[in-house]
Amino acid sequence: MFKKSLILLAAIFIGASTFAQTLDDAGTKYNEGNEKYAAKAYADAARSFEEALDICNGVGADADDLKANVQKQLNNAYYKNALSLYKKKKFDNAIAEMQKSADLAAELGDNSKNKKSLSYIGKIHTTKGQVALKSKKPDEALAQFEKGLEYNPKSYKTFLGKAMAYKEKDEIDLMLENVDKTIELAAGNAKAAKYSAKAKKLASSTLFNEGSVELSKEHGAKAAEHFNASMKYAAGTTDTYFYLAVAYNKAKQYAKAIEAANKALSMQQGDKSDIYFELGSAQQASGDAASACASFKKVSSGNNVESAKYKITTELKCK
Repeated sequence: MFKKSLILLAAIFIGASTFAQTLDDAGTKYNEGNEKYAAKAYADAARSFEEALDICNGVGADADDLKANVQKQLNNAYYKNALSLYKKKKFDNAIAEMQKSADLAAELGDNSKNKKSLSYIGKIHTTKGQVALKSKKPDEALAQFEKGLEYNPKSYKTFLGKAMAYKEKDEIDLMLENVDKTIELAAGNAKAAKYSAKAKKLASSTLFNEGSVELSKEHGAKAAEHFNASMKYAAGTTDTYFYLAVAYNKAKQYAKAIEAANKALSMQQGDKSDIYFELGSAQQASGDAASACASFKKVSSGNNVESAKYKITTELKCK
């Protein structure tokens, strides 16, 4: 009986020594992780913290205090490693690491870190979309932008990316829809002003170009519609009003052509011959011969000089 008691005491002593060593091992791994973290070796730090966490789980309740510290640092390591991978343009790996951070934060009840990590996943998807767009892959870009919006539904950067992708696909209505959303979300945010400006420039230039295409097809009314729409996003220039006058003349909307031509004249600093020709054409068509003569007489250069002379001498017989 005495012999059996000695054996039992020995077993208890050995078990206690093993337990103490195991807890020490967890602390050692935790310290290793902190050293690697301080050296910005975040992937290696995460592995050390993971090993420390495994040991803590094996130890049980007596390791709870250490375990809490390990989990916090492990989460930080996941997050920092994800940022590092993102900067290296290893986007898929960055997403995977950031998801680990989000999941662990959720497990720990750290709502702030969970939200921050998920938001960054959305940012990475948006970046992937921008990269695809630069590679002329608008469909792939749109898929990434949609994923980004799942995480950040109010990201003006992502909506601008979508607008640019739809522009690449020549889907103008969808481009404008996303331009408008960009402008809406960026409103009142000084940091977002440049993205709003980019969206407006994208819309105005695209609509102006669409108007020019319609004008080349002799579609005056459609061209005028595009030129007017472009001015919703940017103030009209001399060219905008000049081509609007041309479009209205082709659409036989002469009063509007006169109004647009006069606006162009008020803005033009250099030669005004082409504008005066359009103005004269609109005045002639509307029955105002005297005004038309005055306008055609001011056409002194460019491709319309001979046509203006013909109108003055032959069609209108101006005095």
